[in-house]
Amino acid sequence: MSNFLEASGWTVLPAGEHAIRAVSPMTLGLDGQHAAFFIAHPDESSFYLTDACETAMHASSYGIELPAKRIDLLNETPGVSLAHFDRTGAIVASGPNEHLQEALWDAVKLAMALSFQCAKWMPRFSQLRFRAQVGRALAEGVGANRLVKGARAKGSSGHPADFAFAVRASGSTALTYIEPIALKAGKKMDWTQVYQTHGKMSDVKMADARNSRMVILEDGASADEFKKAVTILEQSASVQTLAKTRDWREVFSG
Repeated sequence: MSNFLEASGWTVLPAGEHAIRAVSPMTLGLDGQHAAFFIAHPDESSFYLTDACETAMHASSYGIELPAKRIDLLNETPGVSLAHFDRTGAIVASGPNEHLQEALWDAVKLAMALSFQCAKWMPRFSQLRFRAQVGRALAEGVGANRLVKGARAKGSSGHPADFAFAVRASGSTALTYIEPIALKAGKKMDWTQVYQTHGKMSDVKMADARNSRMVILEDGASADEFKKAVTILEQSASVQTLAKTRDWREVFSG
């Protein structure tokens, strides 16, 4: 197998007893990192292959998350039958030695499938930046002990709704679910985010009378766009802006 791989342009490195690390000539597309796999032989007749989550971790470094839905989508890659992404995000395959070559190519197809999806699944930088700013402001304003990162609520549709943050009430266990919305290109309202957030907030509002909801907008849109966004969002949540809110502790004192 090693001779075949090297002849095909792979780099083969020892990786312990009865194991190799095979680095493919194919790059993952974003920064030149090559798809690579560990291949072990538990006995003379079988193999075990894994990328040890390297492909998923490479995607993660660009802010790409792999929830179960995306893993399922990747595992439906046409022509792949001998390898799959497991729930940890690792590409794995195992079986008799005669299937190793085909399983390795299937593993490569899965790594490439994730690479091809990266541009679509990569979060917008502006949204990440603004979310980080909001997180810092809330932690400083109400204290890190009251700030929940990555909160989840259940909507009336039965589907879970994920929020960037939540803030615990000072005198009870009630929460305020919070979603930041950044501007597009630094000056335009992101209407896709506005409508998606309104839908999510409305769904949770109908199912949960105990907890509150808040949208934090980035400042800088035109007065007309800002007013329209607030009108839409206030149907399902309170609306604040990051730059104009001076005292977050006071905002969450009620």
